[in-house]
Amino acid sequence: MDRLTLTSIIASAAFLIFLIVTLTWHNDELRPRVWQLNEVLEQDPMLAEYPYDFKVLLFLNGVVTLTSPQASEAPLRPFLNRIDPSLADKPADAPEVVEAERRFRAIEMQAIKVMISQPDVDSVVWSLDRAWYHKNRVPLAK
Repeated sequence: MDRLTLTSIIASAAFLIFLIVTLTWHNDELRPRVWQLNEVLEQDPMLAEYPYDFKVLLFLNGVVTLTSPQASEAPLRPFLNRIDPSLADKPADAPEVVEAERRFRAIEMQAIKVMISQPDVDSVVWSLDRAWYHKNRVPLAK
């Protein structure tokens, strides 16, 4: 391959990369919908103040899959103990634990409301955030 051909290929590739970056940088319509929905979640003040960040994993046919630290295969208590260590010694019916669970449920409902408020979102499903458990070194029940 001669020098002119190689220079042309490199210049074309650089221009193509520049064009792609420029179009995606300035046009929200070209950004993936998952990114847009995650930004909507981040902008909600109630969700922003909570110590867990709900994230959109998938958006398909009007159904949003959100991460959650709680699912049928994982109890809520280990998560609550990690975000508020003062709850670890308390029984399940202690007022502080009950309030923490109630607050978590309210935050979950807020995440659902924020997603459902989007015109193209019909429903929300949950997915256990195993990465959060791994990152925070909280063992999952088997």
